[in-house]
Amino acid sequence: MNEQTVHDFDHWNHSVHAVCGRFITERPWDQPRFIGDIRHRDLGGLNVADIHINAPSIRREKGVAGRGDDRFYFLVMQRNGVMAINRNDQQFVLQPGDMALFDSAQAFEMQPQGLINQLSIHLCRVAVDRVLPATARRFGKLEQDNLSRRLLHGMLQQIAESGDPAPHPGSQQGTALQDALITLLAPTLREEELPEAGRPLRRLAERLINDALLDPPSPAELAAHLHISVRQLYRQFEQDGDSVCRYIQRQRLERSARELADAGPQAQPITSIAYKWGFTDSAHFSRSFKRYFGASPKDYRAGHRQSSG
Repeated sequence: MNEQTVHDFDHWNHSVHAVCGRFITERPWDQPRFIGDIRHRDLGGLNVADIHINAPSIRREKGVAGRGDDRFYFLVMQRNGVMAINRNDQQFVLQPGDMALFDSAQAFEMQPQGLINQLSIHLCRVAVDRVLPATARRFGKLEQDNLSRRLLHGMLQQIAESGDPAPHPGSQQGTALQDALITLLAPTLREEELPEAGRPLRRLAERLINDALLDPPSPAELAAHLHISVRQLYRQFEQDGDSVCRYIQRQRLERSARELADAGPQAQPITSIAYKWGFTDSAHFSRSFKRYFGASPKDYRAGHRQSSG
């Protein structure tokens, strides 16, 4: 890697951290030159980033309230190139013209397939949550094709193609533009599936936990997202003789069991699976797994290998 490439990479990291918060970028070792450019515009308090990059991976770390990098949703429009998005078990691909909403408080990975160009608008979390219903998805591709989506796409295209703003755009202009974007965004988001209509808050809490099971939200974060108190959140689980912590552990054990059942040549070691799903003590993992499934992780894996052999 030549000095110019190193300089470009360091400049990219500094710029993206300043504009978008904590992202970890992987160098493109198979490319002759790293390309990473971010053009930031402030439209009266509404931050807009026009991004060009050819890195194979850009990972978002989970937002931290103390750092202030969990305050936004990123409304993204893919302008050129193709990019894959990974978030736990959720995966989708953005083609040119596609739009998506990312939650800055959640961990996810972007995988550009070569050089891509993307527009990213930072929408205030409080403003978005005030408009969107609690059941609306807050992460994923905007797939519903309706008039609101087409108008939203047109607005993003206008923002992308417009030149530099006036020297001192007023905050009123930025607020009005953000409100218009959020209003159009709401009808484009599919609602969460709620298996039990009578218990929507519990089901939403479960979905939020399962969507980020590798690094699940704290009870305080869950409660804030659902617009309820932590005590009200606890009651949602206590009604079933359950708790938030026990629910998280059960889901982690279920995910561990799925990976232990993999009898292929790429099967992960038991200890690696335990660490991946939040068990830092392998003995504790073994005891918890056996208590839940009636067999140790080793015996559980062996049984699945025999049945598939």
